Amino acid sequence: MKKMNVVRFISIGGILTTIAVIFQSAPVFLPVIGLAFSPLSTLPIALAAFYNISLGIAVFFSSALILTLVSVQETVILLFTTGLLGIIMGALLYRKGILVSILFSSAILSLGMILLTFVLDISAFGDLTNTVSTPLTVLIFSSFSLIYASTWNICFRKFINYLIRIKLTNIS
Repeated sequence: MKKMNVVRFISIGGILTTIAVIFQSAPVFLPVIGLAFSPLSTLPIALAAFYNISLGIAVFFSSALILTLVSVQETVILLFTTGLLGIIMGALLYRKGILVSILFSSAILSLGMILLTFVLDISAFGDLTNTVSTPLTVLIFSSFSLIYASTWNICFRKFINYLIRIKLTNIS
């Protein structure tokens, strides 16, 4: 949202990239517990995109690049779901409003899940695609995405408002 100098851009980007990589790679190193931490990789990417869209894109792609060394599957998941959700949410929430942010982030998340499941053959919900029809699967993905994106947008908005209240960031 505001112009920042190069040193601050690189420092904040590096810290947020590290956090995103740690959260997204958690299932690789902590197989059961890590699944709970993996969705949190959306937060640092959304924070970066909220602060500066270029920073958000840089954190998104640098996280994907580093994750490639850890796990290609987690990289693909970041690129098509959690990372995209963070970029859209961070970029739109305060620039276009919560309703637009929810609708766009939900649509992008649904599209990412559909691409993961039907094109890349990485199942987003286990064996759901084998047991139900394709239209029903798409409906389930869309419904889940709407609820998930709404929850993320509301929580992220409260988090940003908290950061503003404690004067850690500002909207200008």
